[in-house]
Amino acid sequence: MSTQKVFYRERIYPLLFMFLTTFFCILLTAGIHLATQDRALANELSFTRKAILDAGGVEYENTTEGIELAYKKAVKEAEGYFTTSGTSGTRYIIPLEGPGLWGTISIMAGFQEDLSTFTGIAIVSQNETPGLGARIEEPWFTAQFKGKQAPFTLVEEGTAATPSEVDAITGATRTSEYFRNLSNQAADAAKRIIRGE
Repeated sequence: MSTQKVFYRERIYPLLFMFLTTFFCILLTAGIHLATQDRALANELSFTRKAILDAGGVEYENTTEGIELAYKKAVKEAEGYFTTSGTSGTRYIIPLEGPGLWGTISIMAGFQEDLSTFTGIAIVSQNETPGLGARIEEPWFTAQFKGKQAPFTLVEEGTAATPSEVDAITGATRTSEYFRNLSNQAADAAKRIIRGE
């Protein structure tokens, strides 16, 4: 076999094959991204609206349609915050972000009319360690803020006894501290955003 044929077979053809394979995979991935982009944005919007409803203490059917229906019926958008009105009065919900152990933690924090008492906290996004810090999304963790006022102190998981205490997540001390700091800032942020204080 000639040297030129060996050169093409061992050097050029593998490069050409890799180039075509890579080009096809990129084209396929880009096509899938473009085809699903609208659905991904709709899911992201629905997830954010679900967090607003949770923080405001609004009941809803946990389906995309149920979330949209409850949001349109109960939530009013203002500049930088959201409100809901019901038998328990007006509730204010603010978006808030702060550092976590591995990235930004984004929450929706809901307050009663006094802008001090939590009606709920819901996680919008977080990058914490799965099975440890990511447990901040678990309902037992976020529910413990409802009806309480900051400042909060952390105690061992399962031992919170006073209104100013919240259970830390076992094995995720730093994430718990970051979340406590974020929730401690929430009332001041709400007063600044809503009342300009």
